[in-house]
Amino acid sequence: MGFFRLPVFRRTPMVTAMSSPPPVSVVRPEQPSLPVVLSCPHAGTFLPEDLRRASALDDDVLLQATDFGVLDLVKPAAAALSVPLVVCGYSRAYCDVNRDRDELDPDLFDEGTDLPPHRSRSPRVLAGLGVVPTLIGGKQSIYGDQRLSTASVQQRLDRVHHAYHEALAEQLRLTCAQFGHAILVDCHSMPGLSPSATRGLRRDRNPFRLRHVPGEGQGLSTGAVDAVLGDRFGTTCAKPVVLSVLHRLWNSGLIVEWNRPYAGGYIIQHHGDPKAGVHALQVELSRDLYLDKALQPTANHADIAAMVLSLIERLGALDPAVLRDPSLFEGEDSLA
Repeated sequence: MGFFRLPVFRRTPMVTAMSSPPPVSVVRPEQPSLPVVLSCPHAGTFLPEDLRRASALDDDVLLQATDFGVLDLVKPAAAALSVPLVVCGYSRAYCDVNRDRDELDPDLFDEGTDLPPHRSRSPRVLAGLGVVPTLIGGKQSIYGDQRLSTASVQQRLDRVHHAYHEALAEQLRLTCAQFGHAILVDCHSMPGLSPSATRGLRRDRNPFRLRHVPGEGQGLSTGAVDAVLGDRFGTTCAKPVVLSVLHRLWNSGLIVEWNRPYAGGYIIQHHGDPKAGVHALQVELSRDLYLDKALQPTANHADIAAMVLSLIERLGALDPAVLRDPSLFEGEDSLA
């Protein structure tokens, strides 16, 4: 989530010749040990050739929206705890699987073509952040004056978007069949956020909006907002799911915000169904916690990785009876 300047990757023959990874990868242990499914939708860095031909932007610009480093935290935890992991290998600049497939900008298409179903007034589309993004960083046009054919966009949606959500739904189905419920953790990274940019409250005033108070267990905190948890304002998971993660992050001394500025995207909104036993939570971790400006691991990297493993383990240990309590997942719907 969010954008920042990357080390420069120009259009070189090596990059052009890079073999294509699968659009979607599923790592499923032979015998999952916890009712948790991990989703990593924005870690992909592969730029398909049709995108690179259509865009005048350099690769480093197209990759600015990548959630760098998050897969290095999540993948070892998934292996250690024997939980399924679903990863999108393609850059979100090509197709953003955390959007509804009809969040399309009609101005993206060739004139006179039959448009697929689209919601042109979606706030994300208006910001250039639809399922096929048109802007990077809110201002740099990906395609300029170029237009795309309906067929090419439909191919992206089928090859990447549909495949991702089909794979995720299958892992959730299998997990529910084995354990009776499933907890989906949608994993993201973000640039550092200033505490003044959000509206968090102290722990003793609101247990659902925990945040670090200077001088109280600094721990691993960067001193800014370190994590944002999103449950679409209480609609995608039971409260114990949120509280479990909040308290684990708090115990590491992190500044944590809840639903602001990120309440969760299409993935948790689409798959989260607490009444059916599927609880979905979006977790954003600041890259400043574990990467330096050159995207190299910091001294805290191992501690953050251990924290991620621990919070997944805690989620897997939640009492299923508590998660089935209807009073704990009645929330207020929101378009935010």
